[in-house]
Amino acid sequence: MRLLPILLSLVAASTAAPSNFLDDAYDFSEDLAGFYGKVSKYINQLKQNSTPGALGCDVSKIALPSYASGLPSSDGLSPLYVALGRGTQNYTCADSSANSVPEAAGAVANLYNATCIAANHPDLLEMLPGVAYTISLPSKDLARFPPANILLMGHHFFYDSTTPEFNLDLPNKNFGIVMTKKKGSIDAPSTAKKGKYGAVSWLYLTNTTGTVGNYGEVAVYRVDTASGSPPATCEGQPKNIEIAYSANYYFFGK
Repeated sequence: MRLLPILLSLVAASTAAPSNFLDDAYDFSEDLAGFYGKVSKYINQLKQNSTPGALGCDVSKIALPSYASGLPSSDGLSPLYVALGRGTQNYTCADSSANSVPEAAGAVANLYNATCIAANHPDLLEMLPGVAYTISLPSKDLARFPPANILLMGHHFFYDSTTPEFNLDLPNKNFGIVMTKKKGSIDAPSTAKKGKYGAVSWLYLTNTTGTVGNYGEVAVYRVDTASGSPPATCEGQPKNIEIAYSANYYFFGK
């Protein structure tokens, strides 16, 4: 896949919107402006290159952000793909008093294929969750997700209370199903977009029983998290709480 068309599609997603689109649709217009500023810079660089778009999509160039060094290493595994996740972190409250604390009840998210962005422009990828968590999901499940204009790759949810599932099977593309278990966690960095209550932690997950596909061993990293943390107590909260979040998911395997 050529990189110049990918970058041009990002700009097309913004210029096709009405003039008041950025102000009305996004809470963090400065972040969005910064994102598109970088996109424009890279487009200009590629246009000046003698072979524009020749960077391709080399997954061997994909590397985790440096802050992820605080998580267990995936030695022996190679990068497979990267997905931008946008959805909700879910919690429950026993009652609405200050004596109750929200209990984690899993997460639900759409996963969008950001592999080529990760391979060529990791700084753009790092910015995406901080913008994405303020954007509503498209009304049509298979629609591209702004502002990166990237395609749906699959869905993330919990198979049971302790098993995060990444179902990457779609009618037009089959990446398999990865069932995981948490093996490591670190607090999000101070620079993370916190939303109302804070950014959820960065995670290291490994595959477990039920994984489908030609994987063998798999490691999944949840990084670059934005928002998703619950309030400190259940005071004034409903029984079920959904907090918008976004994150980048890096998949490594053999």
